[in-house]
Amino acid sequence: MSKKNEYNAIEKLAIIQELKAGQSSRVEVAKKHNISVTTLVKWRHRYELYGIEGLEIHSYTRSYSAELKLQAIQDYQSGEYSQY
Repeated sequence: MSKKNEYNAIEKLAIIQELKAGQSSRVEVAKKHNISVTTLVKWRHRYELYGIEGLEIHSYTRSYSAELKLQAIQDYQSGEYSQY
């Protein structure tokens, strides 16, 4: 598959828009751009949640509070949200 951080945010957005256009399947779009379908789905999800900023490359490790982690677990267990 692709090398890590091969695409910048603008390129990722163009790929997501190509998928949204509906002329190709996820598999076809992923193969065309040499990425996995999982990566494509993650990009789309991050874009839907955070906009273009969600597609930016971050080279730092984020730390989260215990409260936020607990809330994430509870949200996931409720069945309303996915692990992403």
